[in-house]
Amino acid sequence: MRMTHGPARPAFVSLFAIAALLAGSAVALLAQSQDTTIDGRLSSMSGVTLMLTLPDGSLKTVSLLPDTLVLAREASTLDAIKAGDALGVAARRGSDGSLTATSINIFSPELWSRVRKGQWPMQTGEVMTNAQVTDYALGVQGRTLRMMYKDVAATISVPDNARINRLLTERVADLKEGMHLVIRGTMSAEGSLTAGSVMYDLPEKA
Repeated sequence: MRMTHGPARPAFVSLFAIAALLAGSAVALLAQSQDTTIDGRLSSMSGVTLMLTLPDGSLKTVSLLPDTLVLAREASTLDAIKAGDALGVAARRGSDGSLTATSINIFSPELWSRVRKGQWPMQTGEVMTNAQVTDYALGVQGRTLRMMYKDVAATISVPDNARINRLLTERVADLKEGMHLVIRGTMSAEGSLTAGSVMYDLPEKA
């Protein structure tokens, strides 16, 4: 039985790997810099400057830009996906060419406006598809997600163990000391980091 859902609801409510998706202005603004992702605990915050304690105990200063995107990641389900939603789907390609999802991110509108769109192979060997949902089907052959962006159309099987998260756009004011953050941005030749995106996980709902 095919179930087609209505328009996506507004999402103002974050990597698994956002890596390689964001095209924030930090990349264009900083010369002699390189794209990088770090994670750690927020130890302090002063204005637009964060102090992050990295896993090895060292400290890293991170600067925020006016357009730095703050994202909260919450666990979601396939049933929460609606037609028109923009997704990033990492999938394995089978010998027959079929795609089976390993993880799905439901993008907020602000994130969708920045990510690379279409489909391409990743260094992991998986295939990334960033596109919008047309519909999904529930039936005897399992759960199937159909997506399209311009000339890219994809049909992807979604097994029960696929990780599904919704990435919600939040505010800098929502960042609190002690949070575990994943920060993607540009590292200058001097070692300073300017954030294109900051992401944290929301607690799982009871």
